[in-house]
Amino acid sequence: MALPRDEFLAAAFDRVPVLSRAAELPAPFTDLLADDDVDALLTRHGLRTPFFRMVQDGAPVRGTTRSAVAGSVTITDLADADRVREFHADGATLVLNSLHRLWPPLVDFCRALAGELGHPTQCNAYVTPGGGAQGFAYHHDTHDVFVLQVSGTKRWQVHPPVVELPLRSQPRAGEGLVADGATPLLDIELQPGDALYLPRGYVHAAATTDSPSVHLTVGLLVTTWQDVLTDLVGAAGGDIALRRAVPTPPTAATGGRPGAVPDFLAAVRAWADGLDEATVAAALARRADRALPPEPLGMLAQARAAAAVGPDTPVRPRAGLRTAVTDDPDAARVRLDLPDRTLELPPVAAAGLRVLVAGPARVRDAAVGGLEPPDAVVLARRLLREGVLVAGGTPATSAP
Repeated sequence: MALPRDEFLAAAFDRVPVLSRAAELPAPFTDLLADDDVDALLTRHGLRTPFFRMVQDGAPVRGTTRSAVAGSVTITDLADADRVREFHADGATLVLNSLHRLWPPLVDFCRALAGELGHPTQCNAYVTPGGGAQGFAYHHDTHDVFVLQVSGTKRWQVHPPVVELPLRSQPRAGEGLVADGATPLLDIELQPGDALYLPRGYVHAAATTDSPSVHLTVGLLVTTWQDVLTDLVGAAGGDIALRRAVPTPPTAATGGRPGAVPDFLAAVRAWADGLDEATVAAALARRADRALPPEPLGMLAQARAAAAVGPDTPVRPRAGLRTAVTDDPDAARVRLDLPDRTLELPPVAAAGLRVLVAGPARVRDAAVGGLEPPDAVVLARRLLREGVLVAGGTPATSAP
């Protein structure tokens, strides 16, 4: 955005739309997805549903897939590029879904943005023909969006929220969102290289001008305090008073017996009073960990790095992978806890393990605490094979 990061977070994030014109931004967005990339995805990448769909005036368009043989299996949901082209020429919008999972520049961009803002991200592309075509009628999103205009132009009309900061369970579209004759809060035409930030809940619709349009919608799936509270309530079963059964038979008026509801409310207050900042901070940290998926690793590149590792090899922790090193004196082992498993290592490796997972470092830096240089190489090789370390320097941590 045109605003500096801290100013955007303080003044606009979760509050008001922000329009940034191309002249205010460092570069256009064709490095993320260009028109030729759209054609390549459709014709050379074996695109299948649900990674694409077509819509026209809010309704899905059918008949856009074909059958093909992959090995010995017949698949029936492959994009039919000829049919997609025909429907597009007749006014339908092509939606490329979840490009943050399959198009490398957007995989990297969305990971970097999630790391910068601390919330999960996603990205779709919308390819709309010219002549006033519209994929969707007025609606609001239940997540924040950054609209990045790649090519062509599109007119956006934005109205104030009908539901302020809607939850994911509160999508709205269609009739009743905008009163007849209502004046838009924003009525703008996005040109190539322009960007528009819309917090969740702002009602909007967009249509092309004379030219066709390609734009990216980067969704910010914000973590709300309700999400954090839900996580905390999920752990409330540690309180015996909240594990007790509702008296039988339960009734709306008394909860099954006089005093049952007041007793329940008292138990909830006591549980809430027992929460401390550390517990809430831990719940926030777990959400933040899930917001940034682990850095993708190349299978062959990682195998080569493990085979070639030596004392002078630079290594760094895998970005986005949560780790914790714990000494276990009873088992005479040191544990490396990962999101999906635990690795056990001899105690002599503890100090060197902490050096490597804190990185970046050279492998020889792990020869501490009694660990010999050859053993440091063995340790680094295992951590490379386990996908904990990556050979090389520090990755970029902020969005372009």
